[in-house]
Amino acid sequence: MSRSSLPPSSRRQFLVGANGFALALPFLPSLLPREAQAASTGLPRLFWICTGHGAASEANMFPSASMADNTISLFPDHPVRVGALQGATNGGSFGVSPILQASSANLTPTLLRKMNVLRGLDVPFSIAHNTGLHLGNYARNNGDAPSGQFVQGFPRPTIDQILAWSPQFYSSLAGVKERVIVVGGPGDYSWNYANPMARSGGIIPATVTRSTLALFGRVFVPGETPKMMATRPPIVDRVLANYKSLSQSNKRLSAEDKVRLDNHMAALSELQRKLTVGTSAACGSMSTPTDDADRHGGNNPTDYVAQARLYNDVIAAAFACGASRLAVHGSAWNEQARAVAYGGSWHQDIAHRAAEPDSQAKLVQAYRVVFEGLFLDLARKLDGIADGGGKTVLDNTLMAWTQECGSTTHSATSIPVITFGSAAGAFKTGMLFDYRRTGNPKSASSSTYQGLLYNQWLATVLGAMGLPASEWERWGHKGYGYPYVSQESYVKDYRNHYVDTSSRYFTMASDPLPGLRA
Repeated sequence: MSRSSLPPSSRRQFLVGANGFALALPFLPSLLPREAQAASTGLPRLFWICTGHGAASEANMFPSASMADNTISLFPDHPVRVGALQGATNGGSFGVSPILQASSANLTPTLLRKMNVLRGLDVPFSIAHNTGLHLGNYARNNGDAPSGQFVQGFPRPTIDQILAWSPQFYSSLAGVKERVIVVGGPGDYSWNYANPMARSGGIIPATVTRSTLALFGRVFVPGETPKMMATRPPIVDRVLANYKSLSQSNKRLSAEDKVRLDNHMAALSELQRKLTVGTSAACGSMSTPTDDADRHGGNNPTDYVAQARLYNDVIAAAFACGASRLAVHGSAWNEQARAVAYGGSWHQDIAHRAAEPDSQAKLVQAYRVVFEGLFLDLARKLDGIADGGGKTVLDNTLMAWTQECGSTTHSATSIPVITFGSAAGAFKTGMLFDYRRTGNPKSASSSTYQGLLYNQWLATVLGAMGLPASEWERWGHKGYGYPYVSQESYVKDYRNHYVDTSSRYFTMASDPLPGLRA
């Protein structure tokens, strides 16, 4: 079907959502116009994949601790161990652990040198079921423990949204069609103020895009001509008089309705900005894809990977031409079941029985699919797009993969953090960082050792993206997230190591993670 055979659609309809398009060819980032591949800003981008549960054993997830054969003196009783990632070939696969491996044609030594593995990053309270740990809204947990219930009272935006609305990150919005792209399966991973311009109102989930065709329509729809723009009154102006009348002179307007009205006007203002931003010249002429992620919802690895790669196609193109510099892919716990075509209860049969060999084998199989079919796929696409100065888009991006828990289901000890890219030179790469305080009984948990705060990892990312701590520190504490240590009597290991929020680990939580910054 050709584009000319489709019914006409206005640009505004595209913004609402372009659904049902089926055109001639799939979208291929490697075939981006020449100007897109040379349009470097030198500015960092951020991509984050959030997967539910976790519970892969440390031996299956992490490289051998022996790779971290050098030390950094953090404290006299807490050295940090670092070392170069050393890939090994196993048949046709190449990698550093049973999960972090892929076809040697996909994971090459060159890409391994752009990868990092971070071990020993903790959220030191019982956050249990959650989607908010990944990007810093710790309040988004199910309240399965008193600690989680307490922290629910302190919601905050996730770091992708902090970046999206910061003038330090987007110093110019010229050509930016989506401040942050949020895609994937069910689950609320990205959160922001109801009125992000004013940083006011409740903390609400961002809208998740499931259709890549709708996303493509929003990001790459051609801009209108100057004449059309000049003759069309701005949306906000059309309702501004009524807004002023209601907000300033109507005594019957409640405080709650005043907030609703302000939030609505802020949303209209952002919509107007998107309507008046034509596709960046660097994007060139983009061919609309033929396939849609929405069409690949089957419970099988083929659909799971096809869907992931369609998301990656649009994200890669948006990053290449500056239509966006931020993207989040949320993959909830039941999505991992699709990666291995599991038809039972992933939560009860697999995650809660992760110590059993058959269940652990399923976890390893699923996470290998996530690593190669989703995470590595985007890394390869970004590394294939030149970004000027001998760099690729991947070099100027930080890609991060995090999980809901560590090696024990519902425990937030040693959350695996896997990355690609240096965030425009901010990070060293090709390294294993082991932040655990190994061998010290005060830091021992049921399955591993405590290390450094995940809050410090999030702060390190914000700093690498150019944001000063004054933009994101809250409640008189360092780091990002919420500063808290479990008070439940049955969770003593966190208190033995982290003590309380005045301890050394909390006071250093806005500093870059040791050894990571270039």
